[in-house]
Amino acid sequence: MFDWLVLALNKIKEISGSIDKYKKDTVIQSLPSYSCVIRAKKLIEQNKIAEAKAILEKALSLPQKDALVYKYLGIVYEKLGDNTMAVQNYQMSADIEPQDKEIWKKLGFALISAGKFEQAEKSFENADKIQSSNTDTFTGWGMALMKQKKFAQAREKFMSAIKFNRYNFSAVFLCAVVEIKLEMYDKAETKLTFLANVCPNENNTFEFARLKALRNDISSAIHYARKSLEYNQNMLPAYILLGQLYADNYDKERALEYFQKAEQRNLISVNLYLEWAKVLEKFGCYDEGKLKLLKAAELDKDNLDVMANLGLCCVTRQEFDEARPLLEKVLEKDCDNSVVKQALGIIDYENGDIDKAMEFFKSNDEDCVNCYYLAKCYEKKNNDTKVKDYYESAISRNPKYLAAFIDYSKYLISKSEFDEARRKLRKALKIDENNITILNMLFFVSYVLVKDEVYEYNVKETIKIAQKIEEINSDLFEYPEQKAELEKLLQDSSERE
Repeated sequence: MFDWLVLALNKIKEISGSIDKYKKDTVIQSLPSYSCVIRAKKLIEQNKIAEAKAILEKALSLPQKDALVYKYLGIVYEKLGDNTMAVQNYQMSADIEPQDKEIWKKLGFALISAGKFEQAEKSFENADKIQSSNTDTFTGWGMALMKQKKFAQAREKFMSAIKFNRYNFSAVFLCAVVEIKLEMYDKAETKLTFLANVCPNENNTFEFARLKALRNDISSAIHYARKSLEYNQNMLPAYILLGQLYADNYDKERALEYFQKAEQRNLISVNLYLEWAKVLEKFGCYDEGKLKLLKAAELDKDNLDVMANLGLCCVTRQEFDEARPLLEKVLEKDCDNSVVKQALGIIDYENGDIDKAMEFFKSNDEDCVNCYYLAKCYEKKNNDTKVKDYYESAISRNPKYLAAFIDYSKYLISKSEFDEARRKLRKALKIDENNITILNMLFFVSYVLVKDEVYEYNVKETIKIAQKIEEINSDLFEYPEQKAELEKLLQDSSERE
């Protein structure tokens, strides 16, 4: 009776022994690769990346494929900046051990670095299935969506990341960035205020500066942009933003100072020279603006913004033959480019095709330059009301637009509106107190007005304008006879007394 039991027990022992031997053999087989991973891990921690790579590659020759070997090879390639190989190795690790809590997340971030955003999105989705409610997973997921410009969906993921960890500062920051994109300015400001108080750095403060600029709070924008530079003196976007902000405040000296500082720190980029040129053009410095645009073109000859602005700059300098091929190249890829439209409008205006020019300018009549040219177009059409409306629009949008002030004053003089012309010229003189053109025009209108009502004080003030021009350059004074006439009036008045 007990024989069958003995036989059964012996059979069980035999089977058990086979299993133990299998387990032992398996452990022994896996030990070499595991040992390689441990050694490689220590080397990675010591930043000996090349040595770690060599050990892990040796482990690949072992008969058993080990997910950990591929995982750490992915880490090695990430540290070497080889995103393609990092993705390849992380994917191999995920294929072998898809339940690894970290591998899909690592693969997702590597895919973002490699520019494969849709694949990254799926990888983070897998990571969430294996380990839900992970703040880093949702941060990466949001980044993948953000890179695809799916801002509303990205915000949802970042909000989830913040929900699981309110001190995930990366998620808070990126959420604020997409909220700015979505024009949810109040929500973005709340987050950026939190970051400014809890973990201020160059990126957080710069983004706060950008938000303040969007909300037209220029003084606060300047404050935070400068704060960003205190954290990092090589923060190029902060230099560019400060240049733009001071230009918006019509502070030419400070605006150009920040572009110069960036260049001195060798923070050279296409965007630096492009934005620098735009500011120079805003202040009518077209020669200098062109030089900056040519530098930008050297860095990226196919940049559409550079070509469009260089074409416009050439047009303002009456270099139409140089401008045309640039403008045509831009139109091939962007037929609705506003800068090109403005340039083509100016060309048509100069060629006497006023109606065609007006079509271009009216496509954006919020722009001060377009307003200026629309005023000049309406001059050609003898529409007095529209001329004044558009000149007023031009100088209200750019209170330091000298060309608009000068041409508006010339128009008013042509209409014998000397009082109004004098008011405009006095405003223009505050922008450039030694401008010979403005001084000559101001002398002329003052001469005309003083002749109507001869008061000693007015005569003396008008003569002072003439004397100022002569001090700068006597050859450039256009009205010596009128000045002599006023001096005689003054002399006759003194003799009568």
